[in-house]
Amino acid sequence: MDPKIKYILIAAILVVTPNAAGEELHPINKPAASDSREISPKDKRLSINISSKAQEKFSLGTVRPVKTAVSYEKDIGLIRGSVKSKAHGPIYTLKECIDIAVQNHLPLQTAKKSVRLAEMRLFEARRNLLPSATVEYQEYRGRITGNAYTGRKQYIEGQQPIFHGGELVYTAKQSETNLEITKTDYARIRNELVLQVKKAYYTLGKAKGNLMMQQELSKEVARIVDMVTRQSEAGVTSRIEVLNTTSQSGQVRYQLASAEGDLAVAELILKQAMNVDHKEQVDVKDELGFNKVAVGYEKALQMALVNRPEMKINSLMIDYYNYGNRVARAKLWPKVDLLGSWGLAREEFAPGDNPAAQPSADIDPAKIKPQWYAGLKVGMPFWGSSGEYSLTKERWVPVVSTTHGTSATTVSYKFKILDKLDTLSEQKLSEIDFDKARQELTKVKQDITLEVRESCFNYQKALIQSETAANKVLYQTSDLELVKTKRGLEEAQDSNIIEGMIKLAQEKFGYLQALADCHIALASINKAIGIEDYYKDE
Repeated sequence: MDPKIKYILIAAILVVTPNAAGEELHPINKPAASDSREISPKDKRLSINISSKAQEKFSLGTVRPVKTAVSYEKDIGLIRGSVKSKAHGPIYTLKECIDIAVQNHLPLQTAKKSVRLAEMRLFEARRNLLPSATVEYQEYRGRITGNAYTGRKQYIEGQQPIFHGGELVYTAKQSETNLEITKTDYARIRNELVLQVKKAYYTLGKAKGNLMMQQELSKEVARIVDMVTRQSEAGVTSRIEVLNTTSQSGQVRYQLASAEGDLAVAELILKQAMNVDHKEQVDVKDELGFNKVAVGYEKALQMALVNRPEMKINSLMIDYYNYGNRVARAKLWPKVDLLGSWGLAREEFAPGDNPAAQPSADIDPAKIKPQWYAGLKVGMPFWGSSGEYSLTKERWVPVVSTTHGTSATTVSYKFKILDKLDTLSEQKLSEIDFDKARQELTKVKQDITLEVRESCFNYQKALIQSETAANKVLYQTSDLELVKTKRGLEEAQDSNIIEGMIKLAQEKFGYLQALADCHIALASINKAIGIEDYYKDE
């Protein structure tokens, strides 16, 4: 038959019946044409069905129509659980992996302790606004002029800040802000951990799917090589064809070994992200089907500037250092405190002049009399020095050396030279910290804007790459069918079929890579926004 007539017949067959099942080939769904940057969430699932018929020699060579919400094993023509490697443990979902990682992540545990510490600091700061009180009880004995005596005192004394220039109030406000910062820092650490786990999870799913393909490819290529070898021994096939197929078989074995190594490394990375022992068995679902969602840069940036933990932290840091600046200024104002004490006391000579007598037995409770004091203390800083003024009125019960109690009013003045120089340096330091916090907020805002822009751009590239990879798979599948048809007409060699199989497996791996990139790019956008599942592809 004339070769031209053969090619015409082959082309006619492919036009009438695009694949062996008599089904049309469908390209990947495209974004809505109305918006060049956003993808409508109503678009169909970003996947194609690449499967095989039982009677085909190579199980990766047929394309079926696109269906929505189909499982990943049908998308790429693989059977779940066909990875022939070491025994795996239970299959974990993405949520389960994230929960385990959050539970085992040491920085998150440290962040929880930091939150509890900040709560304690806040309680201390608020407690300083209230009066301080001390309760004391004393029993004592001794000798005076050769005579033994005993005594007892029981009293309560306290101090109440009246005016400290707002130092105590601003300190409490600063502690409240610090508590919010530590809570938000916990969210920041968790946000970064979630992205790390998602990347490892989808990378492992991609590696698992690739290993499935390489195992199927290796099995089929080994069958063809064995067939070619027998044909060569029978004198039907040339020695060159045997060498060529043997060389291709070695390439396939190398790809299979690489896929096994990639799977082991990907599994180890996920275990490290989950902080579990490397000896534990971890397996994930091999479903990478992706639903296109609408992502707009302006909306994503707006949400990131509002919800991103880093933005909240640096905004709170400005408030924190602003309160610190006010605390430093408050130390330059006068401080006024009330002092006071009230209690009961009694001293008397021991009966019979017995030094070994117990004080509690010698004092008659009915003879205990009240004593007290009350006062006012004022402190004022002066250019690195400080002055103090105090006014005290007091009344004490008589002691054994006197017959009457005493009462007095005391006024005292103190001037301490250069004892408050740190107040001036603290004020300057608080101003510097405040300016640094403002500068850091501007820098974080710029970094987040850039991160959102890059994440959205990477997402758009991943979508385009997935469409391109799907079309390449469709083309390579059709090309492989053509080679098989030509082989049936004795116009192609078995090595050409193996070459087509290898190319098809490479294109399918590119499709897997594109799907994983879509998931990771969308997870990166959610991380940039600061909300774990703001955009969902489910």
